[in-house]
Formats: sequence, structure tokens, C-alpha cells
Amino acid sequence: MSIDLGLTAEGVYENRGSKMGEFVKIAKTSEVPAGTARSFVVENEVVAVFNLNNNYYALKDQCSHMDLPLSDGMLEDDVVTCAYHGAEFDIKTGEALCAPAYEPVESYEVRVDNDDIYISID
Repeated sequence: MSIDLGLTAEGVYENRGSKMGEFVKIAKTSEVPAGTARSFVVENEVVAVFNLNNNYYALKDQCSHMDLPLSDGMLEDDVVTCAYHGAEFDIKTGEALCAPAYEPVESYEVRVDNDDIYISID
């Protein structure tokens, strides 16, 4: 199976490809360098994929405080800080760690197969 990832006008990678069971291939590991986040559209969801020391985590790319993209934030250890209002989230669980966000963001299961990153969207 093949996948075609294309950069949209908004600068977000959009998945136009194949599934591996319930997991959807979204990127190559080289597209998400260590210590960074990238935003992808997967089955009509915008998802932030984080690379923490070559371990990959995925959250809905939407801060629960004001619906702004978490992929624009700063990643330090396993915490992403929203670039807009300073809310912090655990990238492993989506748990809100401080105000102004009180609600968690959805987290997604991630699998890496060779150099391919897959996530499960329910």
C-alpha cells in the first residue's frame, strides 16, 4: 500500500493514504525531528505528533482552553506549552497540567514501523 502526504495551503500535512488495520500512516520519522511537533490531518482530525527523544506521541492539535494549535507550542520534556496562553499538557496522556486549561485534550495511540509513523483514530 502507498501513501501520499501533501502539504496543504495552511502548512499542515494531509493524509491521503492507506491504513494498517486501525492505524493510519501519517508520516516518516524524519518529518518529525527530535524535540519538535508537526501537525497532520488524519481522517478529518488535526493531530499534533510530538517527538520526544525518538519516542512519538499524538494529541488532538487543539488546546482545550481556546482551540488553538498545540503544535505551535514549546516542547520541554513530556510537556507541551500552548504558544498562545501558556496552558500546559502532558504529551503522553493529554492531561491539562495548569490553567488556563482545565480539560484534557484527546490523545492517540502511536506505532512506529521501520521509519513510518502510524496513529489510531477512533
